[in-house]
Amino acid sequence: MCIKHQLNEIIEILKNNNISNIIASISAIIALGALIVTIVSNIKNNKRYINSLKPLLSFEFYQINGMLVLAVKNTGMTEATNIKLKIKKIKNNGDNNKLMLDDLFKSEFMLYPTEEVQGIIGIYGERIDKEVFPMLDIDISYIQGNDNKDINYSRTISFKKNIYGRNQLSRIEDSIESISYSNNRIANYIEGRTLFAFDRLNVFPHNSLYKDMKDAINNVDRPDENENIDEDNTKS
Repeated sequence: MCIKHQLNEIIEILKNNNISNIIASISAIIALGALIVTIVSNIKNNKRYINSLKPLLSFEFYQINGMLVLAVKNTGMTEATNIKLKIKKIKNNGDNNKLMLDDLFKSEFMLYPTEEVQGIIGIYGERIDKEVFPMLDIDISYIQGNDNKDINYSRTISFKKNIYGRNQLSRIEDSIESISYSNNRIANYIEGRTLFAFDRLNVFPHNSLYKDMKDAINNVDRPDENENIDEDNTKS
């Protein structure tokens, strides 16, 4: 059938239909097209939403007390199940490139969102005469909780040097400073002085809590020595 014959048939159909039927047909076609676009858009949005819920494993590689530790955390929105970490080798760790794996890395485990686990990998190889920055080559596999999809990939994890040691020292420093402020406030209250936290003077107290309590019980009004000194200076 030629194109010319097809066009003639379409023209004959349009001649046999009035304007209202033509408009109704066009409206129906537009509505059908809009419905198809809406359905396709909803499918894409639903797929994006499901993907946004997938689990995401993040790693931290550091040392504590001479032992290399690998921490694994699920920073995604759903659980990761059947997690298997195959640690292949340590690199750039001096003379200690031998693996000493915890049982955590010898079997499968799972992590819910924000959950974290950690385990020992080996011995930290840094020495006084040799600075090292270890790296791990690992194969990672798990099942996503959002769509039950199997995930498999390999990556290299770099070492973070002294990151946890710095945090611990910072917390200790904050605690010591807080105790210092507390001691200063207690001293100011008991002795009636005004000593600030930045003061480093070994000031001798002009009185004691024992004497103040004894005077209060015996209703003795003891004059302040500083007031007497000020009066003597005024008279002279």
